This record gives sequence, C-alpha cells and structure tokens, in this order.
Amino acid sequence: MKLTNSSIVRFFAIAMAIALIAGCSGKSGGNPEDVAAEMFAKAQEMQKGEKFNEAIQIYRNIVKKHPQTRQASNSQFMIGYICSNHLNDTEQAKIELNRFLDDYAEIADSGLIAGAKFELQYMGKNIDELPILSNLNEEGGDGGEEIEAKSEDKE
Repeated sequence: MKLTNSSIVRFFAIAMAIALIAGCSGKSGGNPEDVAAEMFAKAQEMQKGEKFNEAIQIYRNIVKKHPQTRQASNSQFMIGYICSNHLNDTEQAKIELNRFLDDYAEIADSGLIAGAKFELQYMGKNIDELPILSNLNEEGGDGGEEIEAKSEDKE
C-alpha cells in the first residue's frame, strides 16, 4: 500500500477524532469517583426529566461498576426513593432501601440513612398518619394563620 499525503492526513484525522471522543466520554481510565459522579449527574438529569426508569438504570450501573464510591451509596438510595415516591412500587422500594442500609450504612451520609429508615417506617401510609405531622394538627392547624398575619403586617 502506497502512503500518500492525503492518506496520512486522513489517518491522523481519524486518530484525533477517536482520541477526542474517548477523552470527552469521561470513561478513558478516569478516577472511579469522577466517572461515577458524571454518571450520577446524568441519572439526575433523567430523574428531573421524569425519565425514572432510565435514571434507575444509570443508578444501577453506578452501583455495579463503581460499588466502593460515595456515588454508589447515593445511587442505591435513589433507586429506593424513586421506586417509592415516583413509581409507587413499595415492594421494590423496600428491597432497594434495605439493600442501601445493608450495603452502605458504613459509608453513607447520615441524612440518607435517616431518610431510608423514615421511608421504610412510613412507606404507603397516609400523610396524616405521620407522627410529626399529626402533632402539628393537634397544636391547632398548620401554622398558616400566623404566616398570613405576619404578611399583612408588612403591608
């Protein structure tokens, strides 16, 4: 095969394009925390767009491919959260949140641990059955009257 200037230029152009694509993908041997963070951001975009099943798939990939990262812990929680609060699949939500507590309790954020326990305890219950909210109702309403009075004073 005879190398011409145009074939050499074409070869380098293709090589540069491949290098550019690989570099932009974030998957070219990068730090696992960074790669997992990129994936997590993509899952959050899907979730914000109400593409819950797609978000769950990305979260599951983070847990599978980067299990020792903080994002894996957050992802496992988010799978349970989405199942409970958006897909209304309480049985799957219980499985996922218990998996979060079993697998990530040592490294997870304490707020997420408390949130998972709260979800498991009150999942499927009417909002009026939640003790923290029933105390507000017993104390004389939702506090809306006080807020209205304060806003009238400012006028």
